[in-house]
Amino acid sequence: MQNLILLFAFILLISCGGNRDSNREITILTELTYSFDTVMVDTGDEFLNLNDRLLFSDLSNDRKYFFNWNRSAFTIEKINLDELKLVDNIKYEKEGPDGVGLYVRYIASSPDGNIIFWSYEKKGIWDHQGKLIRDLSIESILKDSDFPEDFELFQITQFPNEQDKFLTLYDEWDTNTISLLIFDFSDASFKKIDLPEINKSTEFYSEILFNGSKVGRLNKDVEYTVDQNKTIIISNAYNYAYIYDIVTDSLSFKAWDGPLVGDKKRFQYPKEVEYEKLWESVRLSEEDINFGGFNWDEKNRLYYRFAVKTIFGEEKYDYGAFKPIGAEVYLSIFDEDFNLIAESKIPEFQNKPTKHFVKDGQIWLFENIDDEMGFVRMTIN
Repeated sequence: MQNLILLFAFILLISCGGNRDSNREITILTELTYSFDTVMVDTGDEFLNLNDRLLFSDLSNDRKYFFNWNRSAFTIEKINLDELKLVDNIKYEKEGPDGVGLYVRYIASSPDGNIIFWSYEKKGIWDHQGKLIRDLSIESILKDSDFPEDFELFQITQFPNEQDKFLTLYDEWDTNTISLLIFDFSDASFKKIDLPEINKSTEFYSEILFNGSKVGRLNKDVEYTVDQNKTIIISNAYNYAYIYDIVTDSLSFKAWDGPLVGDKKRFQYPKEVEYEKLWESVRLSEEDINFGGFNWDEKNRLYYRFAVKTIFGEEKYDYGAFKPIGAEVYLSIFDEDFNLIAESKIPEFQNKPTKHFVKDGQIWLFENIDDEMGFVRMTIN
């Protein structure tokens, strides 16, 4: 990505063959024309929090504002993307009636423009004056159910047109099961939707052991995005997705075998990994293909998805992980029915794509430029 800083508004043509999916009679293009430009955010005299690489951030539903959580200052940095300007620093309390909690795990923009905070201590919706306007006590709904104690909930997302309904993913550690949960706070109810393809596909999972006890898993990176009233649930190890339609309350499954990225990871991983050998296993996993989440392009009615193979040297960080020295980055493009229509390697990307989203028909990728917030914008012609 660093090479992109020097390449403002250039156009590159990649020429290679096309592939046809005989089952669907859809030509998968591998011949793309695209361009890049770079923009900077005007922050005045303020300094934005870039240390977290925008991991705790979200886009407003109208894609006009970008919200970045500054966990040191306990503020939301509100950026107008149309004007590329910092417009507000919204202060939040750590504790007390309006406190968001000491350890914020996720933030999200609600459909009405408020902020959803998800911390170990609290879950709820706050306004732009730092006031708690709705408590989301999921634990109170689950307490009388048969849920085990050893589970983890992912970030929570509010339904676009139903203010009492929310969804999240649920990971039950003992049974190695991930499910979709739908909460309705109007009557304190919930339902669980099974994801069998994710839960039967454990061939790449590795249990991480510390002194003989299980402390985590490799290659069980599951995430979801919500766009167009559809929740798209993916795994980093497989080229497939579950699509939950919020409007019709229905679940469907799609799988692809990309001409360049294939259908899944290729290496075989040990079922158990001692903590002392963790970083060697992490390196092996990251050198294999890793599939990212889906991003919706409202203007062109397309979905974009990156897949990455990271390249490492022998040098390590102080905590033991190998330092990356490059990457092979691929972009897959799908139509609104999730048919794969194009796939190409993007040689200009020399590192795994950072935080990114789609706005005005362009893919915006975060770039730290001399400790200032910039975005490399990719336009596919």
